[in-house]
Amino acid sequence: MRVLVVNDDQNVLDVAERLLIGDGYVPILTGTPQSALQIARSMRPGAIFLDVLMPGFDGWDLLAALKSDPETSGIPVLMICMLGERRKALDAGAEGVIAKPLDAQRVRAAMARIG
Repeated sequence: MRVLVVNDDQNVLDVAERLLIGDGYVPILTGTPQSALQIARSMRPGAIFLDVLMPGFDGWDLLAALKSDPETSGIPVLMICMLGERRKALDAGAEGVIAKPLDAQRVRAAMARIG
């Protein structure tokens, strides 16, 4: 399964890539949230890991765009944020949250929740 990871922190992208590859997933990485909607449309990932805090077009904006687009609305989105933002993420259409820092246990648990 392809997993799109959207985060403006290269260190987080590197960790996510390593963890996803280790578990047999194919990571698609971008540090540019503005490009993520088009990537999701063209690459059809099985899931999206989406950081909340990014400059300009932040994770909440991108989540709203993904969920309002018929081509991407069915893709499960997991927000990378503080656990205190879980309710906001779920109310906005995310499947769940992954707390920082990313580690193998959190990524596996998140992926298990979405199937």
